Amino acid sequence: MRRALLVTLVLKLLGLSLAQTDSAAANHGSGAPMVSPAGGAESRTSGSADSAIVHVELRPRAEDPSKHVEVFWTRPHGNGPWPLIMFLHGHQDGIATPGGKAFVDYGVLEDAAKRGYVGVAVSQPGYGHSDGPADFMGPFTVGAVEEVLAYFRGQPFVRRDRIALEGVSRGAVVAGLAAAHDRRIRAIVLISGAYDLAALYGPHAAPRGTALADSFVTEMRSDVRRETDGSTEALEDRSVLHVAGHIRAAAMILNGAQDFRTDPRQSRALATAIRRNGVFARAIIYPEFGHAIPYDRRERDVRPFLDHYLGQSVMTPPRR
Repeated sequence: MRRALLVTLVLKLLGLSLAQTDSAAANHGSGAPMVSPAGGAESRTSGSADSAIVHVELRPRAEDPSKHVEVFWTRPHGNGPWPLIMFLHGHQDGIATPGGKAFVDYGVLEDAAKRGYVGVAVSQPGYGHSDGPADFMGPFTVGAVEEVLAYFRGQPFVRRDRIALEGVSRGAVVAGLAAAHDRRIRAIVLISGAYDLAALYGPHAAPRGTALADSFVTEMRSDVRRETDGSTEALEDRSVLHVAGHIRAAAMILNGAQDFRTDPRQSRALATAIRRNGVFARAIIYPEFGHAIPYDRRERDVRPFLDHYLGQSVMTPPRR
């Protein structure tokens, strides 16, 4: 049973830099993080003194405690409190998907702890060991993220006023929607997201210009029908651009110019809309990349941004 995960997974990180995929970011690392059993009450140590201990928890949902959301987390050595970064994955194909564990496998959580952050990864409903249904970045998914945020805000080792969300693809949309609901979130990093879903995937969306892009739109419309009531209203309710006026978090929004799944113009429009709220927002469009922006490349922009807004370094504000 999922509530009794008795196997400790020693993840051997190969010291390689991997390209980011839809399912997770990629990273390189040298340690072997130890994953503790679900429930989080029991922790184990790895062979190396500086290796991260990654805890796994199945948190009961507030409205239905029979359903759970899977959470992976680690923290620096010591007592804290520390700032927190929550990582949100994108869509993952297959029946058995890794969910938030992808950020463990690629060493992203361990890297966050080494930099002085509590690192948290959430498996969205319907992915990993989180109970569904998947609702295409809808209220059930956003609610799961909000409940996990509330849990960690209550922990003494977390600086509740220094919390950031970093999402990839679907995770970027969920992060943006959560930030619109919660003005206490300090910073958001949105990577390869679609922020006006009706304009991209709705019944009156303009042709994308290539057979591959048009095929993807057909696939996305199928997902919309399966995970929502299929209406234009459902797409609008899940569109970050429609709620951008409520976002008070500093924002870094990244897109590849060759991304046929999204529209980089929406990233620029979202940054403009957030700046109207009186907060920092910057869109970066990488001309050489598509939907997958390599982790090492984007971290050159993301790390200074997060270090500044979460208080882990002294620097001038990033340029707009």
